[in-house]
Amino acid sequence: MALYKFRVVYEEDDSIFRDIEVKPSNTMIDFEGSIVTAYSLPSPYKGLFYKANDSWQRVKQIDIAARPDEQKMKGRTKAKAQSFPLLVTYIDDPHQKFVYEYKGSQEFVFLLELMSLSGSEKSHIAYPFCVKQQGLSPFKKEDLMAHYGRKRESIREEQVVDEEEVDIEEMSLIGEEDTAIEADDETEKTEKEDTDIADETDDQEEEGFIKEEDIPDDGFGEGFSEEDAL
Repeated sequence: MALYKFRVVYEEDDSIFRDIEVKPSNTMIDFEGSIVTAYSLPSPYKGLFYKANDSWQRVKQIDIAARPDEQKMKGRTKAKAQSFPLLVTYIDDPHQKFVYEYKGSQEFVFLLELMSLSGSEKSHIAYPFCVKQQGLSPFKKEDLMAHYGRKRESIREEQVVDEEEVDIEEMSLIGEEDTAIEADDETEKTEKEDTDIADETDDQEEEGFIKEEDIPDDGFGEGFSEEDAL
């Protein structure tokens, strides 16, 4: 079976493109999935297809929603479960053109052109299949990285604030503990000084120091007057 080869070009930069081979029996949904995959675009998304003229003007929007199709075969009615319209249904020009609008977290427009109808299907390949790609995807992954980076920074800042509050609280508790320890030390010091003084007084009394009441007044003994001295 011959294959359709489409070139899918990023509208804003024609140096970025993907060449995708599609079987005539593939659906528009299959084709859409291959474009999204080839350009590494994220889900969820909602895409729109349009048939276009040679100037890439949109001529008609393509309805790629599921629809049942009833056919009469050999005198009996048979309901055909055709989930999506086939790609071949919309090809009526050797250089058929489509416009695909990707609508997700970011929006992009791609220009699709039929390049050739040739080659043969290979049994080991699942179609549609991207056979060539040039240029990076226009999807800006750094936008998501920046978003998550800002989120991580916000979480980190909250953690720093919490840690600072804990540090202040711990410092306050340590200050209170230091003050209590200093007060206890001062009390112990005072009590020790009082004890030392009392001990010193006791020692002096034991060693026979003369008390104040044992010293005679004016240097004279009891019963001795100044006249006697003369």
